[in-house]
Amino acid sequence: MALKHQHTLLLVDDEKPITRSLQRLFKKEGYQILTAASGPEGLDVLRQSEGPISLIISDQRMPGMNGAEFLSQAKHLAPNALRYLLTGYSDFEAVIQAVNQGEIHRYLAKPWNDEDLLLNVRQSLEHYELVYENRRLTALTIKQNRDLAELNRDLEQKVAARTREVYEKNKALEESNRRLEKSFMEAIRLLVTTVETLNSGLGRQMRKVAQLSRRIAEAMGLTPEEQDGIEMAGLIHDIGLLGFPEELLCREPRQLSEDQRRAYHDHPVIGAVILESVDRLAAVGEMVLFHHEQVDGKGFPNGLARTQIPLGSRILLVASDYCRIVATWPRDLQRLVNMTRRHFEPEVWKSFEVYEDPEAIVEEAAEKKILMGAGQIYDRDVASALITTLRKDRKVPPTVTVGVEELHDGMVLMEDLRLTDGRLLLSRGTHLKEKAIAAIRSIGERGLIAGRLTVGLP
Repeated sequence: MALKHQHTLLLVDDEKPITRSLQRLFKKEGYQILTAASGPEGLDVLRQSEGPISLIISDQRMPGMNGAEFLSQAKHLAPNALRYLLTGYSDFEAVIQAVNQGEIHRYLAKPWNDEDLLLNVRQSLEHYELVYENRRLTALTIKQNRDLAELNRDLEQKVAARTREVYEKNKALEESNRRLEKSFMEAIRLLVTTVETLNSGLGRQMRKVAQLSRRIAEAMGLTPEEQDGIEMAGLIHDIGLLGFPEELLCREPRQLSEDQRRAYHDHPVIGAVILESVDRLAAVGEMVLFHHEQVDGKGFPNGLARTQIPLGSRILLVASDYCRIVATWPRDLQRLVNMTRRHFEPEVWKSFEVYEDPEAIVEEAAEKKILMGAGQIYDRDVASALITTLRKDRKVPPTVTVGVEELHDGMVLMEDLRLTDGRLLLSRGTHLKEKAIAAIRSIGERGLIAGRLTVGLP
């Protein structure tokens, strides 16, 4: 999306070579540039500026007043300006201070990549213009409502005519807002496209998760607006992994080193920090922040459990884990057999048909992994909606293998239930009720039922 306005950037750094380097870089893009050699000087520039400043880039390490302190004061002088912090890799605590005090929108590591920096600035300024346009339209709506109130006080006859005029204007405004919303989604898609150019595997994965998350949300009866929000969260849920080495994304968590696992666990927080600067993305940012929380409370970053976790986050976890298995498990048959043996009990992996297409085996294994984690890692209703969604076109009833202690009312036996001596207890297709479940558990406790039961979900 092309920028519609002239933008002024303020560069604050006590090292003149860095300021000159940034100035040369941004002038090529047509931006107006203001500079300052210290925090106090930067504040003076803000006070004396005749026009609005769109973006402030400040170094962290400066004598007297550091970048975090400067940005904290700058937000009061230029509350609408975007704020970037320029910092070294070792200044993580400074970044946290800047986020808490200066409400920075992004931090940049030295040395920076010119193309990445220009792209980040352009995207930020596009969001800045969207926010500015939204405020303008809101102000216009308020003004129109005020005009309507004045007309009501004047003449009743003019009210009808003016109401019709306002109605038409509101229709145009609603259409404008719809176009703005569409542009906002297009900006998100553009961001994902950018991610895909930098890390193709990550970008493709986020697109697939977004599509599957929307289908799950639809299967659960969520409104179109809620589906839009969940799809948007899916498109950017792993944006915090952009700097994570691509080869490590294919590894299972147990294959990562402690430092790599810690960096991986940070990515939901990083993603949420990136998104929090845009008011429109507040709910999306919350879904991104908690999309690795588990219903048993053993997820990260906050260890939330069950309904403490936003429904959108629970949907993202199921969709992302399913898509990750499908994307990363091997298609070589021998390696695939070894993988299934490592992840499943014998009665499960022996059920795979080795002569089947490896792609079908991987998809079936991914479904079984989700079902095995239902009620512990994953929300049971979300897992059920996923399986229903995946099998809808194939008209396959959603099934799961459970122990007798996991049976609950409404499940359907998918195979004949026989005692260990071969006698038939219940036939395939039986709908289980509480009394039948109690009897099965009693018989199972006496060792008369071997293995796990294959049942259909309610």
